[in-house]
Amino acid sequence: MILDTEMGKQVTQLIGERRSHPRLEEPAPDFEVLDSIFSASLRAPDHMHLRPWRFLTISGDDRKHLGELFVSHCKDSNPNAQQKEVDSAYAKAFRAPLIVVGIASYKSHPKVPDIEQAIATGGVMNNIGLAAYAHGFGSVWRTGAHAVSQVIKQGLSLIENEEIIGFLYLGTPTNRDRHIRPLVAGDFFSAWPNNG
Repeated sequence: MILDTEMGKQVTQLIGERRSHPRLEEPAPDFEVLDSIFSASLRAPDHMHLRPWRFLTISGDDRKHLGELFVSHCKDSNPNAQQKEVDSAYAKAFRAPLIVVGIASYKSHPKVPDIEQAIATGGVMNNIGLAAYAHGFGSVWRTGAHAVSQVIKQGLSLIENEEIIGFLYLGTPTNRDRHIRPLVAGDFFSAWPNNG
């Protein structure tokens, strides 16, 4: 491994500037960029090389099917849902030109508990967001009720040993200069044991 301090500074700066972009529009990364992003993102830490993940990409008119699933979930969880709520549920599938659904596909292994496999899947999702940001795109990671909905899991053909880790919305940010609140490392990191 060759150490490049200048590259290290650039990568660290990029990570420090990353932010979520809840408002995204066309275009999303094209196929060539996406293929590069996805390939690199799979280098997330993965104990015992289980590859405990799979991902669905949803774009274009295929988002209509996801919107219908969101509507089915809405009606299932609230049979008295008003039309405004139903319309809002459908519209959530169109908040970005591309949606990546991260699915933890658990493998039975005595040394690798499910939570570690879920975190590994999340690592890939995080890498996708960072790499997209490096290419000038934005993303926002959403979970909520849709991630645990049996209606949506069935609609996306998840099997018994799988769960949705999140929906990663990708596209071009409508506001690239969105403010980020500064975080101080010392508020979250401390040496142990602290013997004074």
